[in-house]
Amino acid sequence: MKQTINYRAFIVACSSLLAAFPVSAATNPYFSAGDLMLYFQKEGSTNTVYADLGNAATLFRGTAAGPDAANQVNFLNVNAALTSAFGSGWASDTSIYSGLAGVYSSNNTSSALVNGDPYRTVYVSAARLGIGTVGAANSSAYNVGGNTTMTAAASGILAQNAVFANNYDAVAVVSPTSLSQIPTYNPFLAPGIQDLGFGAFDGGVQQVGTGTSLGSFGPAGNVTFALDLYRVLAKNTVSGQVAGDLRVGSYEGTVTINSSGQVSFISQGASSTTPKYDAWKLTFPALDTAAKQLAAAIPSNDGMTNLMKFVLNGNPSIPASAAITPQLNTSGTNFVFSFTRRQDSVAETTQVFQYGSDLAGWTDVTIGATGGTVGSATVAVSTNGTGTDGITVTLPKSVVTGGKLFGRFKVSQ
Repeated sequence: MKQTINYRAFIVACSSLLAAFPVSAATNPYFSAGDLMLYFQKEGSTNTVYADLGNAATLFRGTAAGPDAANQVNFLNVNAALTSAFGSGWASDTSIYSGLAGVYSSNNTSSALVNGDPYRTVYVSAARLGIGTVGAANSSAYNVGGNTTMTAAASGILAQNAVFANNYDAVAVVSPTSLSQIPTYNPFLAPGIQDLGFGAFDGGVQQVGTGTSLGSFGPAGNVTFALDLYRVLAKNTVSGQVAGDLRVGSYEGTVTINSSGQVSFISQGASSTTPKYDAWKLTFPALDTAAKQLAAAIPSNDGMTNLMKFVLNGNPSIPASAAITPQLNTSGTNFVFSFTRRQDSVAETTQVFQYGSDLAGWTDVTIGATGGTVGSATVAVSTNGTGTDGITVTLPKSVVTGGKLFGRFKVSQ
């Protein structure tokens, strides 16, 4: 998934949410149709836990089915909800089960598409058998028997998630089993044995906790739960839909929960190493939601995106200072643009300086790991020895047309 972020830096003008009890007759503002829900239940407990992870198709549909989903590391914390429901020792409790389920509609006649998915496209989890290979499934894919079963599964997921949508006002909530639909649609036959999930999926829609860490799962680190997410199509002949096999689950990625309650999503085909941007953003406690951690987000409201501050070695929590803002020197016979950038940003971003005599046409000067000459521009890269580079872009004043020169820095991920 490609993001492009522009920052006209060179132009001279230039906690966990928890509801212990339902809110009567409310519509949860954190829920939208088609969201993927993470849920937990415990044998014999009077509590269940719901957590909304966001739209299933746009955030979690991975390379197996179409657009690449991006890794999301520690994008939600459910520790408060799990502690409230099951006690502070929930991470070591071997009788807590977790699962994932999402669907937009149970309509079995419409050929409409929502975010590339036909109605009754369900997203459900299978219990991962162990750490295995990061970015690859380690579970059995679902193969749903027939059209009627798909409709029943979609209806069951909608009913289960409607309790969260219609009765609460938070991202992660504790719901009494007298209200929640989780025990109904994901029943136990005996301790450790699950009946058909939603009447369609033969066990594995939930994963029982091991009581210890499963191991290290790439960018997510050490995890307690690891749920493989599958997309199952009820139709595969709708014009324009994201393709897939009929009623056969395609692996989209793995949702993990660590012992601190941090939720992560590692996409299908993802690398086992943590991207530098992902590691960097987690060093700022103020970026405490998935929205604030996005590369395109501007949590400090200063016009500079997180991705730009990553490249320029800034702090995304506070407004940009002169220490990181690119500078222009016009005192000599050249225009000299200068700034400092993180060395580790080079491998994960494309960095381009652009100049022109108006704001419509631009000449691109790619800034890579080393310097060089591009057209009239000379790029110099000097290593500072602290993980940062000093960058200068020099342009002769002869390139000016009409007495004006504009410049900007463009970064894409």
